Amino acid sequence: MMTRSEFIQKIGEFWKGRQPRERAFFVGAVAVVMILVGYTIVNTALTNIEKTVNATKEFRRALDFVADNQAVYIQNRKAKAEMREKLLSADTRIATKLSAMASALGFEVTVTPKDPHKTSDDSGAEAQEIEIQLKNVDYNKFLEYIVQINNLDTPIYIRHLNMNRTSNNSGTETKMTVSLTLISYRLREQPNAT
Repeated sequence: MMTRSEFIQKIGEFWKGRQPRERAFFVGAVAVVMILVGYTIVNTALTNIEKTVNATKEFRRALDFVADNQAVYIQNRKAKAEMREKLLSADTRIATKLSAMASALGFEVTVTPKDPHKTSDDSGAEAQEIEIQLKNVDYNKFLEYIVQINNLDTPIYIRHLNMNRTSNNSGTETKMTVSLTLISYRLREQPNAT
């Protein structure tokens, strides 16, 4: 095996044995290869730096977006959690509650709950339609009934309201017959819900 000093001596002999023109060509070829290697290294480094700068700009934009919308996101998340809690704890005996409230106000009431059905989204929520028929209802007491429905903890919405006056005598209070269709929502806890 050749030692280092022998290797250097061989290169020196090779170099001395070359013509000046061959030496210039060899130096030029080495210089061109070195320039190409240097260019490739610098170009790769600049490309990587540019990619890093662009990624940093995108990350900064994302952070700015999050900072600008953080309060809205937190507020929406809180509202969603509150609605989820309301839906989970929604009273399944809402029809009984509505009937008791109407009876307490002195109404002749018929409450007819329909079978619950799943909503069209993937939330697991159920909607239940409840039809209410009120007879001989005083207008002011009916408004009180509507306010009581609005104040329930259960998410409940009026889908349909039909009122027909049953007395036209101006000396007495106006009585009417009311038909209400309400929609009540509740959420069934999924076994794999987190």
